[in-house]
Parts: sequence; C-alpha cells; structure tokens
Amino acid sequence: MNNLHPSSSSWPSWTEIKLAGQTLPLKLKLATVALLALCSFFLLLALWQGNQSLMVETPSSGGSWQEGVVGTPRFANPLLAVSDADRDLSTLIYSGLMRTDQNGRLIPDLASTYSVTPDGLTYTFTLRDGLTWHDGKPLTTADIAFTIEKTQDPTIASPRESNWQGVNVTVGDKQHISFTLPEPRPSFLTYTTLGILPTHLWQASSAEAFTFSDFQTNPIGSGPYRIVKTKKNSAGVPEYYTLQAFENFALGQPKISELTINFFPNEDSLLKAFNKGQITSLAGLKPVSIKELNLKDTKVTTTSLPRVFGIFFNQNQSEAFTQQEVRQALDLALDKDYIVQNVLGGYGTILDGPLSPGASGYIPAKPRNNQTPVLTAAADLLSQAGWKKGADGVLSKESGGKNYRLEFTLTTVDATELKEVATIAKNTWEKLGAKVEIKVLDPANLHQKAIRPRKYDALLFGMVTTGGDLYPFWHSSERLDPGLNVAMYTSPKADSLLTEIKQTTNPANQQKLVSALYAELHEDRPAIFLYSPDFIYLIPDDIKNFSLTGLTTATDRWSGIYNWYSETEKVWPWFADEIPPNTSDTITKE
Repeated sequence: MNNLHPSSSSWPSWTEIKLAGQTLPLKLKLATVALLALCSFFLLLALWQGNQSLMVETPSSGGSWQEGVVGTPRFANPLLAVSDADRDLSTLIYSGLMRTDQNGRLIPDLASTYSVTPDGLTYTFTLRDGLTWHDGKPLTTADIAFTIEKTQDPTIASPRESNWQGVNVTVGDKQHISFTLPEPRPSFLTYTTLGILPTHLWQASSAEAFTFSDFQTNPIGSGPYRIVKTKKNSAGVPEYYTLQAFENFALGQPKISELTINFFPNEDSLLKAFNKGQITSLAGLKPVSIKELNLKDTKVTTTSLPRVFGIFFNQNQSEAFTQQEVRQALDLALDKDYIVQNVLGGYGTILDGPLSPGASGYIPAKPRNNQTPVLTAAADLLSQAGWKKGADGVLSKESGGKNYRLEFTLTTVDATELKEVATIAKNTWEKLGAKVEIKVLDPANLHQKAIRPRKYDALLFGMVTTGGDLYPFWHSSERLDPGLNVAMYTSPKADSLLTEIKQTTNPANQQKLVSALYAELHEDRPAIFLYSPDFIYLIPDDIKNFSLTGLTTATDRWSGIYNWYSETEKVWPWFADEIPPNTSDTITKE
C-alpha cells in the first residue's frame, strides 16, 4: 500500500532533473521549450483579455479640429457681439454666472449656487472658489458688477441693455452678489448667461473709447477656451484664432485640447475650404449647399432654433405702411411655403406669429385658403381700399388730403438666404404694383446705420426670442435704440398683454395671454412673420458626447463643448469613478 503514496524522497532532485535534460535528445528538448513558450503565451493572452474585459473606456484629453465661420470678428465682446463670428468667439472665451448646457438647461457657470426671494425680485449668487481669468488674475464679484454697469450704460449701446434696465446691483463680498429687479422677470436667469468682462483690463476704457479697445479682437475671458494664436492679413483683419482648453475653466478643463476658428468672407469660400479639408466643421449653411460637400467622416446634424424671421414695417419712415390694408396685402401676397421649400430646402417652419416652434405659447400657422390666388386676393384688398396703378404701374391712392405711393426700400443683411428672400418679396410685390428697392448691408453697418437709428422703410431681419420673451420686441417702450421693437409698434392693448405675460408664471394663463397677443398682432400687422429656420451643423464623426438639443442661437452649439471629446483611453473602473460627472447633473439651487 505504501507504494501508492511515495515519500518526498521518491521525487527527483533538481540535480537529477538537470541531468535528465542534458541526456534528452535535441528534438525532444526543442519540443519541450516550444511547449513551455506556447503555454506562457496563452497564459499571458488570457490575462490580457481578462484585464481588457474589466477595463472601461473613458474620455481623455487631446484632439483638435478646424471650424469655419462666415464673417469677420469685430466685437468679440459679450456686451456688443452681434455677428455670428463675434458671438462664437464670445461664447468660447467668456463665461457668465449661468450657462445654457447642451440640453438647453440653465446651469451655474461662474456661480456655484443662487437663490431667489419669494417675490421674485432679488437674485443672489455665490461664486465658485478659485476662479481666474485666462491671464491668471482672480475673478471676483467686482468684475460682475463692472460688466453690468457697462451693459446698462447707454453710451455703450449694448444690445443687451434692455435686459438689465432698472436692475440694481449689490456686491456683498468677493463671492456674493445680488440683483434687485423693479418687477418679476421670468427670463432673468437667462440674462445672467451674459459673459463677464475683466475689470483690470477694461476699466481704463471710457464709454466713448469702449468700442475701439484692442480687447475687442484680442479678448481675455474666463470661458472654456483661451486664445493662444491669432493670424491677421495685411489689413489687420483676423483670418483665424487658435484656442486651447482653459485649465481653470469653472466647469472643468475641456477634453478637446485645441480648436481653430477660421473666418471666411462668404459661404462659397467656406464650402471650398471644407471640400479641400482645410476645415472639418461648419455651421448654419444653406440646405441646398449640403449636396456640394464631401461628407466623408462627417455627421450632419439639424435642430430647430427659436428664431423668427420677418419683414418689419417702419411706419415712421414710410407713409404707405401707415395704411393697414397695405401691410395686410403685402403679407397676403407672399408665398411663405415657397420660401421655406426653395430657399431653406424645407429646413424650416412657416410662421404667422412672433414665436418659433418649441417656444411656450407657440401657435402653428394656419393653412391658407388656396381657392383664390394670393396675388389676386391681395390686389382685391388694395383695390377696395382705393389703390390704383399709375402710368408707371405703381399703386397709389388719395386719402385725407394725402397722396400715398406704394414705393419703399427693403433693407436686409448681407446673407445669402436673406438676399434670396428679399428678391422673392420684391418680385412678388412688384407684380402686385409696388416699387421695391433692396438695400443690403453688412452686419455691423446694419446694426449701426439702420437698426439703431431706425433708418429703414421695411426691414428683413431675424429675432432671437430667447425663452419666448416677447416684451423686448413688441412693447412700445422698446421702440427706440437699444430696444428691439424694430417695427416701432405701438398698441396700448398689446403693451398691457406683454406686461401681463412677463409677470405671470401660470402656464395656462400665459397661453391665453399669448393667444390674445397673436390676435392683436394679426389685426395690426406691424410685421410679416415668415419662418423659423432649422439649424444645420457639420461636425467630425469622431466628436463624441455632442448634442444640439435646446439651442437658442447658432452660437449655443458651443454651450456644452467642455463635455465633448474625441479621444478615449481604457482605465480600471475605480479610476473611471474619479472622472468628474456631467456638470448639468450636479447643480444645486438654494
């Protein structure tokens, strides 16, 4: 029985094993070594596969891309930015107390928390710890108070001035600041997304010299990206800006390391650069242009925008527009569906009112009665009101001792889409018996020479109805610059409705009030509401965690850029847990 259980002395010693190895035939030695090597390989492979199966993929820092934008930056300053080029740079370089995330939700940015008094009149914000500017200087509530003071200064003429009229600012200490409103403003938190300026760089600029500051085109902010390189042409006009992720951005250093914004004079040059691979993304292009592009390694994304495009009548500038039947006939004559299909390629929604799809209170356009051609119906409306064609084919009429002539200028911005719409309107109205001249201005001149002084007969323009707030666009108190009532509309009834809409927080009551306002605007016809366009964005396939949900303007595509990434790495799960979660899911409100 003991033979079945050999003692330890029965096992070969190491010396005996070595001796046996020396006496083995060569072929057997090689086979043994090969077998041991193969076993080791499969053991290591099994360990590696097990390791990989346990690891998780997580975003890592790195990557870059080239964005193309039509236009030239002049005011990369959140107080003055009007053009797409200016707004894009402002959004990337500056931060506000609050920010709209990539899902369209308002979240704290420079602020850590905020509170609102029960009466809705006082908002108090607490800043995050350790905030700095791109140049390393500390950011405090003094910078915020300075920015609001400049915004409220009528000499600066900020388009955002009306948002802050009557707001009193109180600085508690370096981290606490309060705003007291003259009346409740449901959209006030949206206004606090305004980018903050660094006092130490701007305080030396007087109001008169503000627009001429070098910081207008060489900005320093506290936003997700900072400028590291600028290339200008011989005339000093920026050709591109190279931006790098800011390591001390309030919501965490962005994952994508570098972004270059390239500027082009027109869409044709933008499209050529894309097809040549000089840029890898572009935004807001015409739908018909998509067919001309090489979309390899590119994803095409679309979403609706809260933008309302229309033709606004200035009755103070053109007497013909004081006649209600003229405004009604010009509206009736235009085929809005033709405009959406042929100019926008179907990427848009027809409007009959001041709100875009998705906005609270939005009312869809009613189908038109196609039994009578619209031009015929419009002509009948004018004829019944006494309008007759003269020898030159232009309509005119006598009324109250005055001679009215249907001749006016249609002013718009130098944008391909709007120039096409203006041409359609001109051709349609001239068939009706109007004489129309089209006047095209670049964005800066449109704002400074037409909109601010209200020097236009009819204005083809787009309004951004942020949060569905219609007060700045239609209340009579906003008729003059810097107000946004570009139709110079005056109506006591509309004013009353707008005030009630602004103050009510009950959704059902608000809908009733908005419906009443729609009816009042339809009756008075101070503008022709045309369409709300879709936004089209081309972006590289490798950009991840990207969303266009909840955009207010084209510039809002950058809102969540600090969460985007293009490169990844595999780590153990317990390391992945240390990665900061999406900020939009971790906000708090006092």
